[in-house]
Amino acid sequence: MFAKGSEQTVWEKQLLSDGGCINPVKFLKGKAKKYSGRYETSFRNLLDRMKGSGYIVTRIPGPRGGEYSATYFAHKNQ
Repeated sequence: MFAKGSEQTVWEKQLLSDGGCINPVKFLKGKAKKYSGRYETSFRNLLDRMKGSGYIVTRIPGPRGGEYSATYFAHKNQ
């Protein structure tokens, strides 16, 4: 629906599920860590497209209040 690419498709399904989507940068390993900024930008773009289409995106900060392990949820504005 809003995703552009396979990674964003996974994130979108997680955002719309009951479990939410933990910031995907947390799970990067190996060479992918070098591109963490691009993953973060891609995730933000997905969130922006969802917000622009009337979805409400809720952010729950990580255990220490940070972004690294923050969880996001999205639901349609009623």
